[in-house]
Amino acid sequence: MIGTQSLMELVAAFDRREIPYMIVGSYSSNFYGIPRSTKDADLVVHLPSEKWAELPSILPEGIEMEDQMSFEMVTSTRRELLRVRDSLFEIELFRLSDDPHDRSRFERRQRVEIFPDVGVFLPTAEDVIVQKLRWSLGAKRPKDFADVVAVMQVQGRSLDWPYIAQWCSEHGTLEMLARAKADAALAWDDHEGG
Repeated sequence: MIGTQSLMELVAAFDRREIPYMIVGSYSSNFYGIPRSTKDADLVVHLPSEKWAELPSILPEGIEMEDQMSFEMVTSTRRELLRVRDSLFEIELFRLSDDPHDRSRFERRQRVEIFPDVGVFLPTAEDVIVQKLRWSLGAKRPKDFADVVAVMQVQGRSLDWPYIAQWCSEHGTLEMLARAKADAALAWDDHEGG
């Protein structure tokens, strides 16, 4: 629980400073799908370049920023690693990139109640599927594909399938989308754009 508590303190600090963010990765797929344990959290943050240097000063007590930044390979964006003191839990901050889907999912993000009386910004379920399939293809991570299947199993026919198919077509993941849908035991209907 220490990791989740630290994450909630961080997004509360972002809310106070009016720093636009969204929680992505396993926290978002857990919200829409079947929860699994995780030792990290991922956030996309929209902050001008000159403001990144101020981040360490707004971090809650017990969260520390690593000195060395790196890059996320799928969208080629800057990544900062935060560590929760006395814990193995890590929080990765990704700078909002110019990638078209990265921009689209950020614009479509929604404030949802992840815990009672605790609202945070998450991507839509559709954008979780699109991005997880993209990561699964690029990074060859089976857990991303499993997360997609879990979100499909829970969200089912309420999903905007034409939207998902449009982005999967652009990313070259339509075949993976069909496989995930089959694994989730959902039929491709004509009106779903399949």
